[in-house]
Amino acid sequence: MRIIAFGFIATFVSSFGQTFFLGLFSPQFEAATGIGGAGLGMLYGLATLLSGSLLFWLGGALDRVPLRRAILIASGIYLAGSLLAGAVGTQTGLLAAFFLLRLGGQGLMSHLGIVTAARGGGRRKGAMIAWASMGVILGEAVLPAAVLAAVAVVEWRWLWHGVSALLLCAVLPALLLFGRGLPWMVSAGDAGTPQPSIGQRRVLLRQPAFWAGAALLLAPPFMATGFLFEQAAIGRLMHWSPQSIGAAFMVFALSRALGTWGYGRLADRFGALRMARLHLLPMALAFASLAVPLGSASIWVAFAGVGFTNGANSVLGGAVWVDLFGTASIGLVRGVFVACTVLATAVAPAVTALMLSPQIGAGAMGLAFAAYCVLASLLAGPALLRRGAAEPD
Repeated sequence: MRIIAFGFIATFVSSFGQTFFLGLFSPQFEAATGIGGAGLGMLYGLATLLSGSLLFWLGGALDRVPLRRAILIASGIYLAGSLLAGAVGTQTGLLAAFFLLRLGGQGLMSHLGIVTAARGGGRRKGAMIAWASMGVILGEAVLPAAVLAAVAVVEWRWLWHGVSALLLCAVLPALLLFGRGLPWMVSAGDAGTPQPSIGQRRVLLRQPAFWAGAALLLAPPFMATGFLFEQAAIGRLMHWSPQSIGAAFMVFALSRALGTWGYGRLADRFGALRMARLHLLPMALAFASLAVPLGSASIWVAFAGVGFTNGANSVLGGAVWVDLFGTASIGLVRGVFVACTVLATAVAPAVTALMLSPQIGAGAMGLAFAAYCVLASLLAGPALLRRGAAEPD
């Protein structure tokens, strides 16, 4: 189906603006600009915060333009970022490249793919979002090895020139082709919208249902970012070998794919609001395992549980908002939610590092994260169900 093809392509190419891809070029960016590792992290964090703040506004603004124009805007921003990345020589230029890549790729391309799948999926929106989300999962699985192999034989700037050519010559035409006729500009009275469109962000931010959903849906990216960013420190505390951590990433990817695929179908069958009550529980078990004497098995439990919940979250992060606020508002709502996600993930490494101090440790951190997952499921989950039951079909 064209919706699946469009969403899959959009989320796959969003990989070029994701942390896992940009991090592969850290040594090259440092050498090209003369910046150190700490400075590079600060530039990247600043660019991420700026792009997330802009997406807070831009997600809703794109609802008011045709899909073709939205594709052109996102592609133009993304292409400018890739061209800058291939020519970067100053710290200012690197900051601009990071900003454009994060906004155009991690922000707008993934936004286009998920929102289009949510609006066009109808009663199968969970499955549509799941298939669209598989694009970035494929990117995580294949691109790191491909880039590491390529930089050994090709000058790294040529890889970014290749990304630019791919975006201009293949991705843009494909998105315009598959996006033709897909639902995008949806009116508040369309079928499937459970309530009038929320046209203003301040109205959305006064909705208790939004914060109940955020309490459930922000936890996976926050905790996964902290866990993966501090993987080396956690590994030392848990006595995981570097080789085991490398192998555990395959478990993480497979488990995330399983969570995405499974929850796409479960959300359609039982409802996204009902399934949102349960999806944090595998991650609760994962983090609780850090405090249990499982020996070498703890690494597999931890990576599998965190991966599964984040896969499920990629589906629910679109489907829940449709069930709560309708298709007419999904662009604005998801834009605000993604901005909140960016802020949460920006502070996650610092919070996790603080919790891994000798006074607290990995076990206590794991129990704290697990406790939050359980309490959020018990408290915020029923609030979502009450809101969903109160809305007319």
